[in-house]
Amino acid sequence: MKKHYFIILFLIISICCMATKYGFAATVGNPLDLDLPQTSAALRQEVIDDTMDEYEQSVKIKTSIDAEFVFGKDLHVNPDLKGAELKGQWYMAKLGMTILNRVEPYIKVGTSNLEVKWKHNAEDMTVGAEYGVAWGGGVKANVLELWDIRLTLDGQYRTTDTDVTEATVGGISSDKGGAVFKVDEWQAGLFLSKKFEIPLKLNSIYVVPYTGVTYADSNVDVSFNNVNSPTGDYSLFDANNKKLYGLVLGCDIVPKFNSPFIYSLELRLVDEIALSLGGTIKF
Repeated sequence: MKKHYFIILFLIISICCMATKYGFAATVGNPLDLDLPQTSAALRQEVIDDTMDEYEQSVKIKTSIDAEFVFGKDLHVNPDLKGAELKGQWYMAKLGMTILNRVEPYIKVGTSNLEVKWKHNAEDMTVGAEYGVAWGGGVKANVLELWDIRLTLDGQYRTTDTDVTEATVGGISSDKGGAVFKVDEWQAGLFLSKKFEIPLKLNSIYVVPYTGVTYADSNVDVSFNNVNSPTGDYSLFDANNKKLYGLVLGCDIVPKFNSPFIYSLELRLVDEIALSLGGTIKF
């Protein structure tokens, strides 16, 4: 009897082994999937944890550096002045705090290097300012998100008050006594953006193009004295923007999914011709 039990047990084990063998052999898998999955479970869990940290983190601190090149901004001045234009550069560091991925108040601190030109009674006036302290602040808010398209509102203010390095009348250097160079700017804008993924072999790059319209104005207080012509009119008399509405085209680039860095390129048109290059890091 025991012999029969051993035979039956042997047959059962043999059948199980054969069933197991053919069970595994029945599902070969797609030969094209030899390199899948691409990420190990441990690495995938790490990405998931990072994603959850991103989602659960209600307050994020971000800082960025922007280099802005203003090639020309037309100014509205008194009728007896012509062709008033501001150009130059702003170099600003921005510190922002994103709250619940919805609102981001921020401050800006940096420097400016600006120049203003205008014409009065057929005489060309040029006033250049040295690098001076610039500062400002603003707030950005995520208003609506629909079909992966985000609507964002941004309002900001910045100012600079610096010393004059040169003042010329008709190409001739003038006295800079009592010279003033102060610029105040404020802007509100509404922007549309959408994130796109560009898959690469090693990792994906995320590109976020955006566009929008702005309403912006300024107060440009520039004046100087000329000892050779004390009755001369050498002031812009608090000029402001000639065009109050502008168009913005820009793009943010995220080098990979969980990168703390963002690189930015922005072009502003209509009210001014300006280009901005920047980089942002999240802490």
